[in-house]
Amino acid sequence: MEKFIYTVKPEDEQYRVKDIIRHNFTFSSRLRTKLKQNNSIYLNGEPVPGWVLPKCGDIISIRLPEEVSAFEPEDIPIIPVYEDDDLLIVNKQPGYVVHPTRGQPIHTMANGIMKYMLDTGQRFKIRFVNRLDRDTSGLLVIAKNSFSQEELTKQMKQNLTRKYYTALLCGILETDSGTVNLPIGRPDPERIERGILAEDAGGYASVTHYKVMKRHEESFVKLDSRITIENGFIEGPFEAFSEETAERLRAQGLLEFSRGYTLAELLLETGRTHQIRVHMGALGHPVLGDTLYGGVLCRKGEDGLYRPLAERQLLHARRLCFTHPVTGKAVEVEASLPPDFIF
Repeated sequence: MEKFIYTVKPEDEQYRVKDIIRHNFTFSSRLRTKLKQNNSIYLNGEPVPGWVLPKCGDIISIRLPEEVSAFEPEDIPIIPVYEDDDLLIVNKQPGYVVHPTRGQPIHTMANGIMKYMLDTGQRFKIRFVNRLDRDTSGLLVIAKNSFSQEELTKQMKQNLTRKYYTALLCGILETDSGTVNLPIGRPDPERIERGILAEDAGGYASVTHYKVMKRHEESFVKLDSRITIENGFIEGPFEAFSEETAERLRAQGLLEFSRGYTLAELLLETGRTHQIRVHMGALGHPVLGDTLYGGVLCRKGEDGLYRPLAERQLLHARRLCFTHPVTGKAVEVEASLPPDFIF
């Protein structure tokens, strides 16, 4: 279906087709080149080169080139919350990397979306507009064509979208709302961790707004992120540990008491890697279950053993508001919380 149509006006007759397209559509130079190479520009229903001078009343139409991904299809849960000819937005489940990498070539969201595409009889190239960490759940946006990807990416860079997250944070946030305005960078290029880093040292301006939804007061112990993999808390399954181990960790400064946890809504003004995790950690309230930034809360059971409340970071991309890249209409989508969110 042709989505980009323009009727030539009297004042346009002095311009070539390619100039009219450049003046009236927001196509990038890269996409305009692709349209030319694929003979995707039509005048009154017939393919036409860009140098042609049209007449008043002529119809210029654009057909975006058809492209398709070639990922290996896999049976991975795909839960659509919004879909049309241009976009697919899914509620990503925790535990999946978004896109194949050298270290994770399969079992990714791209593989699951490929199967979903085949099951629904569709053909498009999978273009991720946003990224979510492996253990972060929630709204993942896929553009079905390059124009939609470019337009939504532009909106995000210009802060024209609103991205709301829900998180459980360690400890009790005393203030009902606030803003963290601290630059984020990568202190050690050999490590994945981000941190607060001055802009003149390589950090990037980063702003996160937070609002407390609920507070839960209970006695827990909180583990420090410096605990090594040998302790069983950095990677793999979270393990129960005894009072004796708790005393040893406390003596090493790797365990402390916590009053409870806080349910918060977070609005991102920028989109840095690990932004919420770093900013909330800087407040002293890391995301619950976040082993990388010290967000492991443990409760003592009746058997005397301490067990973590969560086995992944409880961070969820809950709501997204944006302008549809093709129709220009306002769109708001929301993804329900996964069952492992506690409160």
